[in-house]
Amino acid sequence: MRPRPVLTQLLAVCFVTGSLCGCGGRTAVEPKPEEHAPGQEMTIEEIRFRHGDNLLAGGLYRPARPGRHPAVALVLGSGARDRAYGGAGPALGRHFARSGFVCLAWDKPGVGRSTGDFNAQTFRDRAEESLAAVRFLRQRPDVRPDQVGLWGHSQGGMVAPLAASLSGQVAFVIEVSGWQGAAWRQDAVRVEAELRADGFSEADVKEATAFARLRMDLIRGTGPYEELARVQEKVKGKPWFKAVHFCDRTLFDAARRVVEYDTGPSWEQVRCPVLVIYGDKDTSSGPPDELVATIRRGLVKGGNDDVTVRIFAGADHSLCRSEAGGRKEALAKAPKIDVAPAFVPGYLDLMTAWLRQRFGP
Repeated sequence: MRPRPVLTQLLAVCFVTGSLCGCGGRTAVEPKPEEHAPGQEMTIEEIRFRHGDNLLAGGLYRPARPGRHPAVALVLGSGARDRAYGGAGPALGRHFARSGFVCLAWDKPGVGRSTGDFNAQTFRDRAEESLAAVRFLRQRPDVRPDQVGLWGHSQGGMVAPLAASLSGQVAFVIEVSGWQGAAWRQDAVRVEAELRADGFSEADVKEATAFARLRMDLIRGTGPYEELARVQEKVKGKPWFKAVHFCDRTLFDAARRVVEYDTGPSWEQVRCPVLVIYGDKDTSSGPPDELVATIRRGLVKGGNDDVTVRIFAGADHSLCRSEAGGRKEALAKAPKIDVAPAFVPGYLDLMTAWLRQRFGP
């Protein structure tokens, strides 16, 4: 069963585990398997690969011209995400394929046509799943096995460096809008930034942020879910609560599996080229300067100086055009039909230009 439709701009404006913000991947219309896109020099193939007990289904976007090509595996953000990823999956897949790169996007475990349960995963599980995707691509006759890398967005931008730190088979990492540092710190940053962008009063911002910190303390503790349920009951009528969002038992249990993860040590073990991309209106991960500094510290400590950083002005968490980056603005700009995301100019071309510099046309 596919996730319920939501806005592209809200695709990954989420707590680190996903659904605290109530967002699920917006379903986009995918071309049929093996469909040739007229005038776009690409084909799309339905594929499956295995990770542990899970059989993962996805779409493979391929340049139509013969030969071996570099390849990109898309590591999606948190929550119930299918390969469409709110329209971003097909947009990225087509762009990469038209530019000469094979691109793989797959349904997360238990979503779309994939088996399993993404809520049961740890960051290590997600990283090893991403490496299974890399191995799948490396074995294909249309892929250059030494030129397969990872694109990771939001939570995927936390998973990708961990995967690269675990395997020398990852040829590059493109990190987009990922929170950096200890995962448990993100939610308070998100709540404060989103409410300010949406024009809430200073009193509301302080009260909501205090609740977010308390909620995270309870998640990080050893007490039962009922403790959080009692606290939520007291504040559910507050004007800011819909923006902070309800945490159910499933999310509570899932969050406990991931909130202690810290990206810092992973970056110290990344040896491949890295492209880092953020938007300056990101209200999910917050202002990018501190996040970029965390990445740089780790790479420098590990002796990796091959890092390129680009911060796009007027771009939100999904690298879509935005004035403030808040939820109200995204709702006001909601498209009436499924369309490709309104990415900021230069975002897609930056990635393929950076890859061509390293791997050729």
